[in-house]
Amino acid sequence: MTSTKPLPLGSARDLGFCPQRTRRLVEVLQGEVGKARLPGAVALIARRGQVLLHETVGQQDPSSNVPMGLDAIFRIYSMTKPIVSVAAMVLMERGQLLLSDPVAQHLPEFEDIQVTTHIGGHSAQHRPRQAPTVQDLLRHTAGLTYEILGSEPIQRQYSQAQLASRERNNREFAQALAAIPLRFEPGTVWEYSRATDLLGALVEVVSGQSLGAFLQENILGPLGMVDTSFVVPPEKHHRIAEPFEKDPDGGIAMRLIDVRESVALKPVAPVWRPPARTTPAFCSAC
Repeated sequence: MTSTKPLPLGSARDLGFCPQRTRRLVEVLQGEVGKARLPGAVALIARRGQVLLHETVGQQDPSSNVPMGLDAIFRIYSMTKPIVSVAAMVLMERGQLLLSDPVAQHLPEFEDIQVTTHIGGHSAQHRPRQAPTVQDLLRHTAGLTYEILGSEPIQRQYSQAQLASRERNNREFAQALAAIPLRFEPGTVWEYSRATDLLGALVEVVSGQSLGAFLQENILGPLGMVDTSFVVPPEKHHRIAEPFEKDPDGGIAMRLIDVRESVALKPVAPVWRPPARTTPAFCSAC
């Protein structure tokens, strides 16, 4: 287990950084606060086990003028993606998963997935030439899309299905997604997508644990990431960093995930079965 003891302070110059340019980072952030484009921020730079910069600017909650705290908790949104991707690689190291595995091998609801093709103003559906794989999910080439990227027919179906709902558990999300055709042939187009959300459901089925429990046991806990989770507990609510009420650019009201509320965490029903193959397992603690 990694210790959560704070790292000692060090000198920017002694650690190979230019002191003036290091200060410039804070000045730029402060400038954005001064222009009312950023409520506040926390800057942290560490090297060789020592912290050379750890400062705050602006406000943690602009609606109540609460100053930014060094221990503020931020919503990381899509930075969850690399963490979930690491979880998949842990399973691969253990020999429980291959990058070449079809998604349907672990999530059978994708066995009959279709692709929509548009020709001459008409659309038709057919089976993909090749099944989407775990590797496709990791690199966003599974043929999926995001409802936030446009208003094409498939993207409208994503919106109508309310794929962003936190009231579904991950398996229910996978089933809802499997009912919508792919936008592209798997392996042919890169498009930022719901792929990592689906990867989370796959991790649950293969591991037999909820995604949150698997991440905590295998990644967050060992790394001492004590403030990283899907829900912020009540005793930490006062540390949550909040945005402006409206977007500084477009004036649109900000709609954020309420990290104070629990997400759907119904028990996972594992359906994964070990395939007949020999796969070298590596020590995930190495």
